[in-house]
Amino acid sequence: MNKLFYPKLAAQNLHKNRQFYLPYILTVLGTAAAFYILAALTNTKPTSTQTRYYYLSVYMSIGLVVVGLFSVIFLFYTNSFLMKRRGKELGLYNVLGMGKRNIAAMLGFETMYVALIGIVGGIALGTLLQKLMTMLVTKLMGGVDVKFPFQLSPAAMALTAILFGAILLLTLLVNLGRVAKLRPVELMRSGSSAEREPKTRWLLAVLGVGCLGAGYWIAVAVKSAMEALGLYFVAVLLVILGTYCLFTAVSIAVLKLLRSNKRYYYQTGHFIGVSGMLYRMKRNAVGLANICVLSTMVLVMVSGTLSLYLGTEASINVRYPADINVNIRYDAELEPGQKRFDGEKTLERLVDACDRLGVPATGAKAVSSLCFTAQWTGSCFQTVSVNDRYDSFSNSTMLVFLPAKDYESMTGKHVDLNENEVLAAGKMPKELSDTLMLDFRERETAEPVGIEYFKIVGTDAEFEGLPQYKVYIATIYYFIVPDDAALDGLWALQEKAYGERGGSSIEWYAYLDTGASAEENLRLCGYDEARAAGQYYTSDMSGKALNNLDFVGIASDSDVGHWDIYTAEPRDSQKGEMIAMNGGFFFLGIFLGVLFIMATVLIIYYKQVSEGYEDRARFQIMQQVGLQKSEIRRSVNHQLLIVFFAPLLVSAVHVAFDFRLIRMLLTFFQQNDVMLILRCSLGTFGAFALLYLIVYRVTARAYYKIVE
Repeated sequence: MNKLFYPKLAAQNLHKNRQFYLPYILTVLGTAAAFYILAALTNTKPTSTQTRYYYLSVYMSIGLVVVGLFSVIFLFYTNSFLMKRRGKELGLYNVLGMGKRNIAAMLGFETMYVALIGIVGGIALGTLLQKLMTMLVTKLMGGVDVKFPFQLSPAAMALTAILFGAILLLTLLVNLGRVAKLRPVELMRSGSSAEREPKTRWLLAVLGVGCLGAGYWIAVAVKSAMEALGLYFVAVLLVILGTYCLFTAVSIAVLKLLRSNKRYYYQTGHFIGVSGMLYRMKRNAVGLANICVLSTMVLVMVSGTLSLYLGTEASINVRYPADINVNIRYDAELEPGQKRFDGEKTLERLVDACDRLGVPATGAKAVSSLCFTAQWTGSCFQTVSVNDRYDSFSNSTMLVFLPAKDYESMTGKHVDLNENEVLAAGKMPKELSDTLMLDFRERETAEPVGIEYFKIVGTDAEFEGLPQYKVYIATIYYFIVPDDAALDGLWALQEKAYGERGGSSIEWYAYLDTGASAEENLRLCGYDEARAAGQYYTSDMSGKALNNLDFVGIASDSDVGHWDIYTAEPRDSQKGEMIAMNGGFFFLGIFLGVLFIMATVLIIYYKQVSEGYEDRARFQIMQQVGLQKSEIRRSVNHQLLIVFFAPLLVSAVHVAFDFRLIRMLLTFFQQNDVMLILRCSLGTFGAFALLYLIVYRVTARAYYKIVE
């Protein structure tokens, strides 16, 4: 044969089958471009040394792994579809005299063309989009003062070429193995082998319903963010398995039940629709389940990351409730000659320092509190042992105690408490009676250390908690004790139970509102001085700032008493970090969401076109036996609506049950705005549903064009 025979034949085949191969080549090109962009961004180094821009490398590395795994799975899936459509064609080549080696050579050149166009084109497209993506991610991460130099990445190009070259080589080997094993008659019949009616698999149907029920039950039964984190991926796996069982087994069972209803089934529209869906459901089900899973992934990723990004400012305000946030930690146990920490005098010194720096504090509040972990047993709070199982840890709570005087300064509410009396503030366990029992046990051995009883003399259900603890994800219970002496006594017991490494210090927080600009507040704490020196701020800096202890006059063991740790942070000190973190997540969510949408569109297109070819001969026969074209079109439209919108409806149900889990997981990032998360979820679903409808209408035209 002529040496150019196989290259020409391969090119002709690609052109002849362009309706199927063009989307496949575009998929290779698109996934290769996405992989190259992430690989290039992973290696991009900003001109700034600010630490927040290293989030870029971390997030892009995560995305790189996801896109790589997705490319392997999805390209193998689309390749199997293409080869099934070409079964008759390859069988005919074999019958006409081409040996399997000749077919292998032809397939080899076809794969080479796909690789050249897809990989080279993908790298070229990725290079063109690299700068745009860099600018977008920089903008989302708040990098107005940072430049990412545009530079080609030979390492990213090589990695992309190697990965996608390997994927296409493996698909070629799979195709050759398939051709080598089948006889010509089987190859010619393989294009229609899915016409055999599937059996009703009741066991699989029951398994699917059980998996979905278990996954949904986890979503509505979890009680805390820690528990949600531990069980989230279990719920996801159960729902994915249940989804595939739902479409492959439950749908077939439902269709057969409809067929058994003679009054329903023996109507023209229902007869054509039910029989047509049932006859091909075994193969269609997997594709529909894939569409459902991909749609759910898009909805969850985009809505979750969008909620984080839009709620960044609110998250910052939760973490830093005042313009200036001062934290001092101290222990109640003192060495000889040491004086107990005096919070009132310290607050006076801080306010005076603000005045001397020319940024007066217009509002100043302070509160001391003791916080430690305990587990609610149903009758008492018990300290947690290191030997407790995970379920005990996930059900642990945080107990916060504060003196009555500080409670009054924060809320304006006066309370009189005697010794061994407490006020319960905020939500409490339902089983809690009028007595608070604290069972302190040794951390390593769980041996009893001491038991304290307090009489609950009142409640304050309106208490919203202290600002500094709103960043924690655990359930928090607040109790008001009479004075500092009661706080010191509880500190001693929990210190004995948990030890030096596990015990908590008493924390004193001061909240200073200045009404000044972000730059002035940064200067007030000495952040401008630290940045100019290329250093992180410290509490022993020499400049005039709140982090200069000598300037403020609150050095440890001075007349304000003994303390161990001191920090003064303005609200905007970590703003850049949080914007970078949430913006990076949002970019990754959008990027992966677009990639998964592309996969969803391709699956829908292939399903529409393949069903068109399968239905064409069948509906020609129906026209010949007397069915009107309008009746056929109405029945087909009814069938397509059910088949292709079922994944969207099921994914909406998945997201609805997943909402509670997502809301809990977002609390890890200080996102507690339920209404914002709900609006983002509904908005994302609305936009995706509109896009889904447009894709359906466009691909339905291709279907009707083939059928008619």
